[in-house]
Amino acid sequence: MRGYAAHLSRLGARSADVTAEHALLAGGLEWDHRDPFDRMLAAQCMLQGVGLITRDPVFSSVPGVRTAW
Repeated sequence: MRGYAAHLSRLGARSADVTAEHALLAGGLEWDHRDPFDRMLAAQCMLQGVGLITRDPVFSSVPGVRTAW
């Protein structure tokens, strides 16, 4: 196993596909932050019920998004 798949395996992680449900939530979030990638990350965390590992303080203002780091 090499590359990306090997890293996921080593970390015990899995990849998070972007779905229409994620996109719809991201676009409808009541959040002044306009970065589409950040909005998608927030939506994925909310719908998947997982935390986000980030140093970016912008996520602390999103209800339902837990952050660590």
